[in-house]
Amino acid sequence: MVSKTALKAFMLIISTVLFLCGAIIMGIGIWAVADKIFISDIVGNSLYRSASYIMVVVGACIIMTSFIGCTGAVLNNKGLVFFFVLVNGQMFVLLMTAAILGAVFRDNIEGDLQEDMKRGIRSQYGTSVEYSEENRDITQAWDMLQQRLRCCGVDNEGWGIYQESNWFYRQFNEFEKKFVPPSCCVYQERLGQYLNLFNCQSFAYGPPRFRTGAQNDALFYQGCFFAAREFVVEQANILLGIGFSFCVFLLTAIVVGVMFILKLGEDSRGSYEY
Repeated sequence: MVSKTALKAFMLIISTVLFLCGAIIMGIGIWAVADKIFISDIVGNSLYRSASYIMVVVGACIIMTSFIGCTGAVLNNKGLVFFFVLVNGQMFVLLMTAAILGAVFRDNIEGDLQEDMKRGIRSQYGTSVEYSEENRDITQAWDMLQQRLRCCGVDNEGWGIYQESNWFYRQFNEFEKKFVPPSCCVYQERLGQYLNLFNCQSFAYGPPRFRTGAQNDALFYQGCFFAAREFVVEQANILLGIGFSFCVFLLTAIVVGVMFILKLGEDSRGSYEY
């Protein structure tokens, strides 16, 4: 039979581990929300967004309960330890949910991804961004994706899709029309400027004005579909791995907490009988 002293030590150790786990989970969740969540707007799927927010909430709650677990162990307080077990049980369910959402997001993402991406460019990119929050989010998401992954449109050499879009049709000056947005253009980070924004958007002797022609070194030729699919799967795998891995620590904390509560109950009954 495990002694109360040993269980108290386990409680303190597991609470410390949970504090670190909570900080990691919360940090990765915040990173996903702040830096990666734009991908949900592009693929038209909110599962990644939901999983990211769940991780932030779970991480914050685990950090809080780790302090409660330490306090309950030091004071031999069954109420605090019971609260520690109860909250960690709920966090276990939420974290499992985030992991499952990540798995579903990863497995279902490819089916309609290509058509969803094309639909977003044609109908929503750069359209009524002053009035439509959804269109504004999609526009910003596409600009971020194309710049980060150094791609343009959906298919390879697929810049022509922008000439099928509302963004293109709503350019009123026929003689100064831009054929692609600036995010399709090569940006030189070191110099803080585009290689040649005018050539990228309005090259007279080839892409993006025409399907073929002289090479336009200022324009991204790679399409975003394959790059985005790889990016999405990688991010979903991160959520999946974190969710299932840290669930093990939560389950351990729940088991140790329950054993400690039972031990405190035994000791209190023993003291009463004595």
